[in-house]
Amino acid sequence: MNRLSCLLLLAALTACQPAPVDPAFDEEKAAELLAGYEAARAEQDFEIAEARGDELRQRHGETRAAETVRATLDEVRAGAEAMRESRRLKALWDYQAIPAAGGTQHTAAISSRVEVGEDADLSLEEEVQVAPIPDAKLILRRHPEWGDSVYLVLTQRDLDCGPPCSLQIAFDDGDFERFEGDPADTGTGPALFIVERERFLKAMQAARRVRIKLPGSAHLAPAFEFEVGGFRARPGLLD
Repeated sequence: MNRLSCLLLLAALTACQPAPVDPAFDEEKAAELLAGYEAARAEQDFEIAEARGDELRQRHGETRAAETVRATLDEVRAGAEAMRESRRLKALWDYQAIPAAGGTQHTAAISSRVEVGEDADLSLEEEVQVAPIPDAKLILRRHPEWGDSVYLVLTQRDLDCGPPCSLQIAFDDGDFERFEGDPADTGTGPALFIVERERFLKAMQAARRVRIKLPGSAHLAPAFEFEVGGFRARPGLLD
């Protein structure tokens, strides 16, 4: 009888235990994630908010909190994508400060945009895609002796430009405008200085994209595109 009584008591206690909550309907856990989501959204940390919102919808998709998130998640996703794009654009620029005669040379450089297609070369050993070499590099420079300059360094071997030398430059979706150029030789390849430096920089800093066309040669008109939207002026360079 004692054993039977124990079994009956155990069964009764088990029957009194609350049934486990289905995670999809767990309002308590969902409310915790919602609080984190709303806090991140208020601070405009959209990437964190996006992660919290996705986790809430995946784990607790049938809750009132999930319904609340759905009302603003598209807006949060747009903000998160803008943050990622801003970070990508900033990473395209290479800033350097190196000793030079008379002080320090400051530069900001960005490579021309390249397309990576299905026919890009692959390393046989590592089986990874090798990015093509950019056709040009745009450099902003402040030198203690030579002053401020903006110029292109080209991968092509020869540059036939002028005199007079002119190039066509467009900012974002605007029309191409004529700029005066001054060709030079870096010792390893041609360079082309943009003589109207201040005019170029004023337009560049308000743009996300710069397109540059060089004079045509042998039925070829070289054209380059630079995603300049991530440029940030720094001490010693356009300060």
